[in-house]
Amino acid sequence: MKEVNQKILHDPDNGKNGDCWRASVASVLELPIEKVPHFGDLSNREAWHEYIKFLGKNGYGIYSLYVEAGDKHPIMLKDECEYYFMIGVSPRDVNLNHQCVGYKGELIHDPHPDKTGLKSLRNVEILVKL
Repeated sequence: MKEVNQKILHDPDNGKNGDCWRASVASVLELPIEKVPHFGDLSNREAWHEYIKFLGKNGYGIYSLYVEAGDKHPIMLKDECEYYFMIGVSPRDVNLNHQCVGYKGELIHDPHPDKTGLKSLRNVEILVKL
């Protein structure tokens, strides 16, 4: 994993969707951020389709796991999983999702410049080598 920070901060007043999603993917796949699509600029359906397609082209699939409210990490992630994406509530805006990188039960990279992580966790996406 190579830490990549987001280039675009969420700024809806100026028509900008933050790119934490692509920065997290770039980090785990060790790619320059410009080589990863800005999924946040697409509709939800298009974003998911492009995300799955992009991961597949890079030799990965994902397994999405939803988390109980208040659960910091599902217990299985502590020993069994290497890198995965953590998606949850942004500490800067409770109406906004944010994505970080986890490793063996710990948040190890927040691509946002303030590095505050997540207010709460909603789901994890475990990378699966194809």
